[in-house]
Amino acid sequence: MQDYTELRELGFKGGLETHQQLATAGKLFCRCSTTIRNDEHHQEILRHMRPTLSEFGEYDGTALMEFKTKKQVHYLLYNDSVCTYEMDDTPPFQTNPEAINTALQLAMMFNMSLVDELHITRKQYLDGSIPTGFQRTAIVGVNGVIPFLGRELHFIQMSMEEDACREVSDIGHHVVYRTDRLSIPLVEPVTAPELYTPLEMAIAAKLIGETMRSTHLVRRGIGSVRQDVNVSIRGGTRIEIKGVAKISYIEALSRIEAYRQKALLDLRGQLKESDLTENSFKAEFTLLNKIQTAGEGFAPDSLEKKNHKAAVMILPEFSNFIKWPTQPGLSFLDELRGRIRVIACLEYNPVLMEATDILRTDMNISPEDTALVFAGPEEDLETTVKEICIRISEAFQGVPPETRQALAGGNTDFERILPGADRMYPDTDLPPQPIPADTFPRLEKLLPPKPWERRLIYRQLGLSDHLMDRLLNLELCDLYDDLLATIDYQPKPLASLLADRMRGSRRAGKDWKKALKETGIKDTIVWCAQNGVTEKGAWHILDWLSINPDSTPEEAFKAVKPA
Repeated sequence: MQDYTELRELGFKGGLETHQQLATAGKLFCRCSTTIRNDEHHQEILRHMRPTLSEFGEYDGTALMEFKTKKQVHYLLYNDSVCTYEMDDTPPFQTNPEAINTALQLAMMFNMSLVDELHITRKQYLDGSIPTGFQRTAIVGVNGVIPFLGRELHFIQMSMEEDACREVSDIGHHVVYRTDRLSIPLVEPVTAPELYTPLEMAIAAKLIGETMRSTHLVRRGIGSVRQDVNVSIRGGTRIEIKGVAKISYIEALSRIEAYRQKALLDLRGQLKESDLTENSFKAEFTLLNKIQTAGEGFAPDSLEKKNHKAAVMILPEFSNFIKWPTQPGLSFLDELRGRIRVIACLEYNPVLMEATDILRTDMNISPEDTALVFAGPEEDLETTVKEICIRISEAFQGVPPETRQALAGGNTDFERILPGADRMYPDTDLPPQPIPADTFPRLEKLLPPKPWERRLIYRQLGLSDHLMDRLLNLELCDLYDDLLATIDYQPKPLASLLADRMRGSRRAGKDWKKALKETGIKDTIVWCAQNGVTEKGAWHILDWLSINPDSTPEEAFKAVKPA
């Protein structure tokens, strides 16, 4: 097991924001279908985004950063699942009542205090992922708590909101989105920063997922749930790793981010001991001629064709810091690259590189100085040198608050400046929506047992952690509990039949659920138990019926002759 002693000493602290799509038939503020699709789109529109003032008359820093990118946003539309609401051409419908009920039930699963009136607010998103430039969101519960590793894990709140588009490509100043996912309802439970090792982060994410899936009210499949992983250490700041798709990624991402922050704090210490200051660097660049350009790996003809230019920026006395390690295989140069890639939108890869020895000699650059080479339209070159100066200035402060994207292996890269409160403002299209008092007791009666309650019961029945994990993850607990109360199969063999045998058969091309549905599986197992067929025999009968779904258990029994 990983030793987290050093991370604990560094003051590791983490929290999770889980974005879970709801299994509703319609979208949140219109009545379009929630079908995910990859077929040919019907239309395409182009949008440009600009920031708006918050209710306090301030611009959000993230919105200003996105505005600097000068992105042209392309939306691939589907006529039968995207309407004029999503394109901000008509006001929203009343909030989908099915989504409200589902969100309230999920908040109940986390023992939250529920709101009695829904207030819709707008959250600015200028990266283009939402055509309106903002996401409509509402808090449905606050102050939740669940048992966790012998203590309590608290939740700050749960919001209900509309999902964003799916990104297709992002090249230069053009970003393309597919709109099928847009406005699908989702909930976002937010934990308090009470997770103290990367492993605890992963365990908490698993428990949160189990809790929501146990209701059978949420969507399954790739992209239906995404984690925002928040990490900080003592002296650092909250960094949000956005949209982590798999729980198995969380431990490495959390651990590496903690050490990245330590590296940046160590870098800050070294910078402050040097003769450099935040004002030592000027946002200036020198254009390269054709011969120099070719030597740096840029094809002069390609540059001329695009009306691009190559340039060099000198960072005096920075050679000891540009290669400062920050993540496995990465350095402070990659911190600069991430910022430039997103904000300056340079198309060449890598977007930023150190000058060759030939160019350094040609320009008489001192060994103590760093020379950075990059290429693009002249206005983007100006953006590049300004952002390099900003990022180096931040290095003197320590760890800048950022949203970062997950990379393979646990590393991360810059995505955007961390948003603040100024991105939020009240929605002017939807009035407060009271929730009738009788809603809460009615929904509470529909709740299933919670995962930790079921684990306690299953442990008393002798089930292993492996079998409990499988039953919960595959959403088979209701079926298992029902069968256990109906037939005389022993708890462990029955759990193995549902959790292991069914999974193995599916991988072998014999999908019980797809062929027989849950009711067919239950009826077959009940027939087997009533007719003296063992759990192993039931497995063979279910395999046969998955290939011959129109047959009866009696016919399957005659065909396979199980014990």
